[in-house]
Amino acid sequence: MPSTTVWLMVGLIVGLVVGIGIGYALMPPKYITKTVYVNGTMVASSAPFAVGAAGTLKFAFTDILNVMSKVYPSITIAPPFFRGSGEVAHEEVITKQFSIVASADPTTIPSVLFPNYTNYEIAFGITQVVIIVNLNTTYGQEVYQLWRKAQSYPIGSMQYNETWREIWSIVALNPNTVVGVSNPFTDPSGYQAQCVIKLAGLAFFGNSSYLYNAIYSNASKYIMRDTETDLLTLMLTSKMDFILSAYESNAIPQTKAYKGLTYITLPPFINLGNLSYVDYYHQVNVIWTESGVTKTFTCNPVVYTITIPFQAPNKQAAEYFLLLLFSPEGQEILRSYGITPIVPGIVYGNYSAVPSVIKPFVVPLSQYPQYASIFPRRG
Repeated sequence: MPSTTVWLMVGLIVGLVVGIGIGYALMPPKYITKTVYVNGTMVASSAPFAVGAAGTLKFAFTDILNVMSKVYPSITIAPPFFRGSGEVAHEEVITKQFSIVASADPTTIPSVLFPNYTNYEIAFGITQVVIIVNLNTTYGQEVYQLWRKAQSYPIGSMQYNETWREIWSIVALNPNTVVGVSNPFTDPSGYQAQCVIKLAGLAFFGNSSYLYNAIYSNASKYIMRDTETDLLTLMLTSKMDFILSAYESNAIPQTKAYKGLTYITLPPFINLGNLSYVDYYHQVNVIWTESGVTKTFTCNPVVYTITIPFQAPNKQAAEYFLLLLFSPEGQEILRSYGITPIVPGIVYGNYSAVPSVIKPFVVPLSQYPQYASIFPRRG
């Protein structure tokens, strides 16, 4: 009898250990405590975990990485690489150093990394284009006050439309105002700002080229840099009144950090931040030529996508990052930076290549055919 009791106790202990191990593997990252082992497997990897992501994900991803360092203390996290989405993707082609690549445009990863470096991407969040306003200038103050006035009118009303015509007349048509924009070839926010300008021209002036030409046909009207984040210091040291290449995901922390800066939101039918207006956004597109190269950009919502490259140095850590991204804590971090989570995440490309631990949080694009036009056409 004593031996039977001992074996029962051993069985209970083993069962508890196995149950706890399974619980840690399946539990959302928010509830995982500090541990070096998960389900009997050591979390640590000899390769550092490196993130390559759009610059506008810097603040949200930094917070998630901070959580990751606490949840998985044995993982070595390399300094993240935050740049324009195109630059990040091309950096991965050259160096193959990233365990995670994330973009602010659902066409960048497929166009640069498919099919040799990855064959899927997950759309996990959407943000909106905003205008960063310099309250240290007279025109900045004027636009901000007009914007506050517009908020009191019903969307689409005569007063609402007239106020927005006044705002855009100052931003785009006034020869004395200067705007900051990013390069469409290096940063999606560059051409997305152009999409917004064309949509605003169409919505408020009946001509998609009206505001666009007023800005981009006048070299003294705009200042262009590789990324949106490069424009902020210029705004503080120059007479720049507005930054048009701006996402709410960046504007929230940036305008808190810099005195005298704020941002204004735009109508949903022009801000590229609402999946309900996909067809409306597609009424315009952007053609940009630089150094003899011409590209055509589709005006899509500002959708963030992410992938684990084939040659990711630390795929296990990449899976843990994605689990954190889709956890309640990760979703709350996204929201705090103006990124609305896409739940479930939408997979474009080879759904079967998505890690099995991530599949409970995502679905193939075929389940949301209404959003197929956001992604590149598959020939």
